[in-house]
Amino acid sequence: MSDMIQNFIATRFPIPGLAAYSVHAPLSAIENQCLSKSLYAGNTEQMLSRVIKNGRALLPSGGRPAHYCWTFDAHQVFVAVRADGLSLALLMENNVNMQPSTVRDVLQDFLDLRD
Repeated sequence: MSDMIQNFIATRFPIPGLAAYSVHAPLSAIENQCLSKSLYAGNTEQMLSRVIKNGRALLPSGGRPAHYCWTFDAHQVFVAVRADGLSLALLMENNVNMQPSTVRDVLQDFLDLRD
């Protein structure tokens, strides 16, 4: 994993309500982490990988940075896609600890990362 991604993860996570995250290059996962004891790590990793892959197909960014959100009963999945193809997915618990402004800031910081 690149120093840029390692530094980003080390300085931004964990955040309140974060259940899991995944960082993907265009063709494969770079980093996956399940932080919730109520979720299975393998299933969470597969779900985030599918959300990223399907998001690229359903909501193409046309080579521009973009971010998306899917809302479920107990969780929200936020995805940021950079122009270079790197993606960050955050699985957030729908609870009072989740701070939408913090999530937006993390996604924007990821989109703004430079080597």
